[in-house]
Amino acid sequence: MPGGIDLVGRERERSALREAIVTAVGGHGGILLVAGESGVGKSALVESVLAEAQWLVLRGATDQRAVRPYAPVVEAIRAYGRAVPDGLLGSPLSQHLALILPELGPRPSDTDQATLFEAVGNLFEQIARRKPTVMFLDDLQWVDGATAELLLHLDRVLEEAPVLVLGAYRSDEVPRGHPLRSLRSELRRRRRLRELTVEPLGPVDTADLAARVLRARLGKRLAAAVYDRTQGVPFFVEEFASALAAAGRVEQAGGTVEVGSGETLPLPDTVKEAVLLRAERLSSVGRHSLEIAAAAGLRFDLELVVALGGADGIDEAIEGGFLVEVDHQGAFRHDLIREAIYDDTPWTRRRAYHRRLAEELEGRGAPPEAVAEHWLAGGERDRARPSLLAAAERFCQVHAYHDAARAVHRAIEQWREGEDEDERLAALERLGGYAQLHGDLAGALRAWQEVLEVCQRRGDLKALAPLERRLAGIYELQGGWDRALAARIAAADAFAALGMDFESATERLVAASHLQSAAKLTAALELVASAASAVERTGSTELRARTLSLEGQIRTKLGDTERGVELAREGLALALAENLIEPAGEAYTRLASALEHSSGYPEAIDAYSAATGFCHQQGLSGMAEICFACLAPAMIKTGEWDRAVEVCRAILDSGDAPAAARAVAATELGVVYVLRGATRRARRLLSDGLGFARRNEVFGLEIEAAQGLARADALEGRVEDAVFRARDLLDRIAVREERHYSVSALHWITTFFGHQGLAADRARAAELLTRTAAALGTAEAVAGLGHALGELALADGDAAGAAQHFIDAIDILGDLAPYVRAETELRVAIALTAEGERQLAIERLTSAYRAARRLGARPLATAAAEELARLGEQVERRLGRRAASELQHAGLSRRELEVLRLVSVGRTNREIAKVLFVSPRTIEMHVRNVLMKLGCRSRTEATHRAAELDLLQSSA
Repeated sequence: MPGGIDLVGRERERSALREAIVTAVGGHGGILLVAGESGVGKSALVESVLAEAQWLVLRGATDQRAVRPYAPVVEAIRAYGRAVPDGLLGSPLSQHLALILPELGPRPSDTDQATLFEAVGNLFEQIARRKPTVMFLDDLQWVDGATAELLLHLDRVLEEAPVLVLGAYRSDEVPRGHPLRSLRSELRRRRRLRELTVEPLGPVDTADLAARVLRARLGKRLAAAVYDRTQGVPFFVEEFASALAAAGRVEQAGGTVEVGSGETLPLPDTVKEAVLLRAERLSSVGRHSLEIAAAAGLRFDLELVVALGGADGIDEAIEGGFLVEVDHQGAFRHDLIREAIYDDTPWTRRRAYHRRLAEELEGRGAPPEAVAEHWLAGGERDRARPSLLAAAERFCQVHAYHDAARAVHRAIEQWREGEDEDERLAALERLGGYAQLHGDLAGALRAWQEVLEVCQRRGDLKALAPLERRLAGIYELQGGWDRALAARIAAADAFAALGMDFESATERLVAASHLQSAAKLTAALELVASAASAVERTGSTELRARTLSLEGQIRTKLGDTERGVELAREGLALALAENLIEPAGEAYTRLASALEHSSGYPEAIDAYSAATGFCHQQGLSGMAEICFACLAPAMIKTGEWDRAVEVCRAILDSGDAPAAARAVAATELGVVYVLRGATRRARRLLSDGLGFARRNEVFGLEIEAAQGLARADALEGRVEDAVFRARDLLDRIAVREERHYSVSALHWITTFFGHQGLAADRARAAELLTRTAAALGTAEAVAGLGHALGELALADGDAAGAAQHFIDAIDILGDLAPYVRAETELRVAIALTAEGERQLAIERLTSAYRAARRLGARPLATAAAEELARLGEQVERRLGRRAASELQHAGLSRRELEVLRLVSVGRTNREIAKVLFVSPRTIEMHVRNVLMKLGCRSRTEATHRAAELDLLQSSA
């Protein structure tokens, strides 16, 4: 803020602000916002604290009349450049700063928004190494979208640096949709929002402030009048008191000042009235110059305003306290003064001033956004339009897409109906592009749909085809997959009609790829077939390789495994032979997927590993992370659970892994946790994976996550929830063509419904497995069917038949899937027991237990031990002391049981460590294991659970 406001009554706020700045600059960094209504003295308060400090202070501000992307930050950086002439050149990526600082040299051609933001962040890190820094950005109520995005980036990268971004804004001028609201919301989500609110003064401080202006203590009547009219807003108090003094409306009386006894004129009710009361004393020349300055903006080029209004008038306005000179520029002492003068200027005169300013600025080559504002305010819509479009282009060049979209939108609003329709459509296309780039998908959709309607009426296929492609991309980002598919096909048809075979085939293959992911395999294969002739006409090796690998993956999923794997290998070989990097990476992934879906898990693991290495080597980092994540489900199948956990954690710990890789990792890690009994740890992971899978129609992943959550419900005794999830999963499997991942889900669901006595649901699951096994024909699918038939026979009382089905399933599986085999061994043991084959049942239970123990699958191991106990067997003799202890003590080891009993009587970790002669860290690990095994979140909950299970008899 150019002018200063007296800081009467502000010690508390100054102290709080000083403490917040010291804390932030001390190493916590980030953003601190100072909010308050117009005229409360936010800027003066901030400046008073900054004046005391030993920090480096960089200042920048926004201006309502000249909104430029990154303007306040650029102003602050330039202030540093003036203080340290070589300071802008030594930071990493400093050449990219030329994008927003033209004085640094030519703009680099390869700068994107992320690189620009990183360059600015690096610069401030370098500045902070010289000296702790505060960047004060004033008037953020006028901040542009690009600056708001940059500030969010700085908040993240400067979190531990001694740099504070200190912003002030008017809280009464931030409407819905304002960039500052988005900034505050995101900071709040990050738990990084720090805000200090400056309130108006109370009656006593209001009287003290007025007394300073009038240089005398106020009488009671005047003090009451000042507070009543100003409501304690300091700037209004100062203007009110100054206006009264200038107009001679107060008089001395016994050491105080009071409203004059003969006063008949009304006192000013608003800031505007107070300002205008003072402005009455200006000459006509001074008033004329002041009006031109008000039209020019809060801050303005002195030479420009002098050229239009004369030097004498400007000098008079400065002497009268309306204007100040700051860094060779003119500025109003407060924007409320500018608003008062501007609002009081007759409408016709205001428009004339704006037209003259626009012409002058245009002649001087000023930025088009500034010119446009004045043409608009001058009522010249046709002349404003090209300036707005030019401004949008400028904003786009510095990656300020939010502001570019706003400029184009305003330009479109100026169009007269039926005028320059082609140019208007081009502007709408640009609007859609800018909106998409800054994340406003709905805005992009509206703009492009309007263009699409016109293109359809005209039959303009050349414009329609790429437009449909762009709309498909928007629908996909919004999760509108049916609309996206329709748009892709429309784009493909339009490209085909234009003879553009490459583009037509590409669109069909993209659509087919999504359909295979969504388990709509027949439709996917039809699309691949429909693209074949176009692929052949293009003669493109790239398209040929993509087509082969995609067709191979789809055919494998449909059950034609031998032909599918062969096609996938052919596609990979072709891509590698022609050194086609991205198609080769994609083909590697599809081959690995085909091997996995054919139950060739060791080969799939080798292929995914090779794909990961290839993609990393070729710089395809995102694809490499996805291939790496896809190792996990194959490793889980082969019993390499610990390796799968390592893979998943590596992905989740990576800050830049793609969303798809993170979703796979979260889901598979959640599945392992559930199978190991850690259901609480699994829920969030599985829920995240399920959400991603449903939003993006990745049906195989959806099955994995949904099955994991259903298993978790069952383990926790939430049977109704488990039944609901299992039935929902059956419904969804029934209408899709996913066969591989559905096998393990249907295998478990058949047994679960059998336990619950839900015959119809069990039969339905078995029927789906029958269809799957017939179509897929893999060992895993056929074994799954055998398991389901065993469940049906067991329910019908045919124990011998059930046992034989289960044994057949185990024989078919071999060593393919250790966990699935162990589950089936548990069921065959139950069937053998019913048949009277006790010894054979014991052998199967022992085998199931040992397999489950090797995997760390505690619930399955416990179930096998419990069945042995029911047979009257001594668990310790059959399975060992550990198994007996865990069976007796809810899976807790002897040491964990000791720790639990000490926890139950209120001992701390440190106290327990002293009793057991171990370190507190070891006790912390034991407590964590106890909570996980008992399915509890707290020590208190674990104590209650232990009491329910009679684990506390020997309480310490």
